[in-house]
Amino acid sequence: MPEAQDVAARVAGRLASKRGTPVSVVSARQLPAGASRATYAVDLVDADGRIEQVIVRAVPSAADDGGLADEAKVLRAAADAGVPVPRILDAAFGGADNPLGFPYLAMEFIAGESIPRRILRDGAHATARERFVEQCGRILARVHQIDAVEAPGLTELTDPVEGLRQLFPREFDAMPAGLVLAVRWLRDNPPAPSPKTCVVHGDFRLGNLLIDAEGVAAVLDWELVHIGDPIEDLGWLCAKAWRFGGAAPVAGMGERAALLDAYAEIAGWRPDEETLRWWELYATVKWGLICAVQANRHLDGVERSVELAAIGRRSAEQEFDALLDLGLVSPEMVEDPLAAGVAAPDEAPHGEPSSLELLEAVAGFLRSDSVTAEMSPQVRFHTRVAGNVVDVVRRQILLGPRQAAESAARLAALGVADQRALCDALWSGELDAADEKVRDAVVADVRARLLVANPRYFAVPHP
Repeated sequence: MPEAQDVAARVAGRLASKRGTPVSVVSARQLPAGASRATYAVDLVDADGRIEQVIVRAVPSAADDGGLADEAKVLRAAADAGVPVPRILDAAFGGADNPLGFPYLAMEFIAGESIPRRILRDGAHATARERFVEQCGRILARVHQIDAVEAPGLTELTDPVEGLRQLFPREFDAMPAGLVLAVRWLRDNPPAPSPKTCVVHGDFRLGNLLIDAEGVAAVLDWELVHIGDPIEDLGWLCAKAWRFGGAAPVAGMGERAALLDAYAEIAGWRPDEETLRWWELYATVKWGLICAVQANRHLDGVERSVELAAIGRRSAEQEFDALLDLGLVSPEMVEDPLAAGVAAPDEAPHGEPSSLELLEAVAGFLRSDSVTAEMSPQVRFHTRVAGNVVDVVRRQILLGPRQAAESAARLAALGVADQRALCDALWSGELDAADEKVRDAVVADVRARLLVANPRYFAVPHP
């Protein structure tokens, strides 16, 4: 990623040229996380000493504009529709006059919190939590009233399931069995279409909303905007992945009925809950595929990142959530194998310490205050991710051989050789997705994957 100070200096020069007055950099830093784009927080000062806070979103590694051009059009149209969004200060997507050499948007800074766990737990956001669901219902209704003519060229999603195949062809073909069961159910139980298609944000959720003491201050990250069914946005907001451990269905903070009622106040019609739940399952499948997309970026060498590598194993969470929606499993407390006293495999002739003990030492080191105390927030985040990855490997060393043998026996009983053959047989109908033995085998394999990837996830509520 480009250095924050260099990005800031080039954007400041561009703004100074456009405004005809000097603009200089006070400070600049890259914000943590954000697997697909780079985001920079920049403080500028003008000739009169006034400080201006700017957010720069960029796609340094994109082969095209990374969707930023469409995002810029939609941001302007969204503001016209009454959606709270940041004001665009500058934008460049290509051409010789682009000071960064890659696509970017420079936007005004809006104060607020975007870290979901702080929003869900901090006392400073208590009032915002009370208002959140109703505010989101009304904001989404305004999003869906955006004039698509003002944002030409947006992709239209006509068949949602086929759209997943078109958006993520490689990942769709390699989809794990739990998600295959979900996609088959989605195809067999299509919802009634909404009254009209419209502009859909595509990623409306905690993490992409700025929250202040009074509620939603701004809607961010429009990179997945498209034309589609408006309930897609409502379902995405309610997906379990975006509840961040909260017990309530709407972003961990409220009930579906309140969201739909608030939406109806502005939209003039009320979606039904059954359709909303169809789109929630769709969101679970989509996020599972996006996890694989992110992992493939790392595996292909496009962007080597411990965060992207770790996300690949999170598809087990989405498989489990899909099985929850299908009624095949229930939330439960499961002990972490690392604390359960599971016998370690024999490692002769290597001696002590064992591979597990070595990995435990690495994980402890990565999490120690002596390591993390002086780190930037971004490096601290990735160090925490690295510690979690080490734990995944420790569990797989403990459980992997037994899990592999048990899975092979289950698949052999179904007449298939491996996981890929299982999925192919489910797609072709050679194996009946409604057959109890088939479902039991899929459930057992998903449970095995999740037990290694994140055993705490078994107990997360699923209203």
